[in-house]
Amino acid sequence: MHIMIVGGYSRVHFLVKKFIAEGHKLTVLHKDEEECKKLARIHKASIVHGDGTDPAVLEDAGVMDCDMVIAISNSDAENLVVCQVAGRRYGVKRTLAVVNDPEHMEVFKRLGVSTVISTADIIFNIIDQEVSVEEILSLMPIEGGKIDIMDIEIGDDFASAGKSLAEISMPEDSVVGFIVRGEMQMVPKGNTIVREGDRLIILSTRNVQPEVIEAIRGRVD
Repeated sequence: MHIMIVGGYSRVHFLVKKFIAEGHKLTVLHKDEEECKKLARIHKASIVHGDGTDPAVLEDAGVMDCDMVIAISNSDAENLVVCQVAGRRYGVKRTLAVVNDPEHMEVFKRLGVSTVISTADIIFNIIDQEVSVEEILSLMPIEGGKIDIMDIEIGDDFASAGKSLAEISMPEDSVVGFIVRGEMQMVPKGNTIVREGDRLIILSTRNVQPEVIEAIRGRVD
């Protein structure tokens, strides 16, 4: 997949490293010239200096050949413009915008952005449910925050460790979609045993998320 990332500072380095490791073709567009030089020294990707909200700059950077555009600048307005230009003008089918203000999520969706992620919502959910960063590796809201994707690593003291999925009392409106075990990924069945160190990729509605965590981790007094 050819992915273009627009904007971002520390976040862009981690994304580029991850996507390249997964074999994707990367183009990074950034309006900070010094940041572009730094990226070019570190990563084997196409680094372009320019303003991603300018259609001409996007076109010169090859946006029409991209399968996905990710806008991660600190400005919600800029991220919206990037995604709209990429999607509407150049036909990019998948666009993703990071928003700083959660209230912008619905607006972005209505205006055609494929996926909208609120960093504030992610942080709030972790704090609100008293879940440590060590336990949940990532938590991503989709569909306007109605559905969450959780990536939970199983500890040796977790209630689910050593049990089959059928033995774990998962709430309705939740499902373990994938288990990552070392270098192996699997779609689990009812008789699949959950082991210490497994990463469970779980989809659930927002309202049952605390019950999901309790089912996997166990009650914490």
